[in-house]
Amino acid sequence: MKLLINLCAHDGIISHYAGVGTIVRRYIEVIRKLLSEKKIDYHLNLFTLEFNEESMGYSKELFRYHESLDNTSLYILSNGTNGETSFGNIDNWILASRNVAKKINDIDFSSYDYVINLCNDTPFSYLVTLIKDSKNSITAWIPHSTGKIYSEDMSLSDEKLTINERVKMEQDVIDYINNHNNVYAISTGIYIRNHLINSYGLINNIDLINGELLFRNNIYTEDNSMHKIFKEINKYESIILSLGRAERYKNLDKTMLLGRKLGIKPVVITQQYFKKQPIVKEYKKLAKKTNALLYVDESFCLPQYIVKNYNKLMILLVPSEKETFGLVINEIRRFNKDNVLIVANDRGGLHEQINDGINGLLVDLDDIDGSANKIKKYLDAEIIKKMNFESQKKLNNNYNLKKSFDIFFREVLGDDYE
Repeated sequence: MKLLINLCAHDGIISHYAGVGTIVRRYIEVIRKLLSEKKIDYHLNLFTLEFNEESMGYSKELFRYHESLDNTSLYILSNGTNGETSFGNIDNWILASRNVAKKINDIDFSSYDYVINLCNDTPFSYLVTLIKDSKNSITAWIPHSTGKIYSEDMSLSDEKLTINERVKMEQDVIDYINNHNNVYAISTGIYIRNHLINSYGLINNIDLINGELLFRNNIYTEDNSMHKIFKEINKYESIILSLGRAERYKNLDKTMLLGRKLGIKPVVITQQYFKKQPIVKEYKKLAKKTNALLYVDESFCLPQYIVKNYNKLMILLVPSEKETFGLVINEIRRFNKDNVLIVANDRGGLHEQINDGINGLLVDLDDIDGSANKIKKYLDAEIIKKMNFESQKKLNNNYNLKKSFDIFFREVLGDDYE
């Protein structure tokens, strides 16, 4: 079998600044591993958007790495921002989709047995409506979020206007998917699948559940700044750690309030979308009031370094008010730490990753007192150790990305994949 995969993404190919980038990097790695193991004759085209060296998340190292891969070609196209941002607004998304569609539609699909087009997130949602029809091709939109879930997004320009336009475009795309053969939306979890069906009327769905690369060890970078920060954190006998972008829905203020209530040192790590972002000023005020440690714009791998090396009592809190899936829970599970109690706000895609009281805790952070009282009942070394044991089973049974892709390929390629 001769297979072509066109993978389109605004983050994760020559940049990495958000969860989408993390997922896309995993997609690239697991696709190459699976197809090589199956000895399938494949080619992988990576389509992304132009950056300049000042753009948030741009990485020369990542660019060079993906450019050097065998059986892989990398294409960088314009979204009309001259490289200032890979996200932008609806006009940028449409222009980017048109530019990528032109490249893809110039490919002779008949040279392959199958062509799979994977269009990641909202900036490439419109692309599924532009790729040419072909009996041997499958085209899919992978929404890692939607405008109906995230009614605000600091990465957008002209935010309020763009959200409304975004929802309309997403609905138009879903309507197109429902009325065309071999075109699908891909659900990366139970919550997002139900959301797409109930809120957008999705019919043509395929699952590709988010997960970890369990076939290899965790890989992350370390630097002197991390060592210095860890020295400060390691002074404390217990911490409550949270991380996330500087956005209101991430609820990072709740970590500081909950830590103060529990008498456990709050540690909050955040990344700004732009310098002097107003919400960060609020964080700083609350950090001073709650005696929390706040780290802004530090290394992307700082949380992993802390989890790996901190061996005293840690609560890993995912406080988001909205989350289609959320990668943090399983990323932390990978470290297999018996001293870490995983706690999440009982919302959206976080809910499906935790069996409450078995492999983690679900709390309602609208009620800080109630959340604190519940957590206190589980602050016992043996209980946390047992929960981590159950966490490892959940991780291996439910969130193995290689297994998810294997199932996906079997569904779309059928017997030819065997």
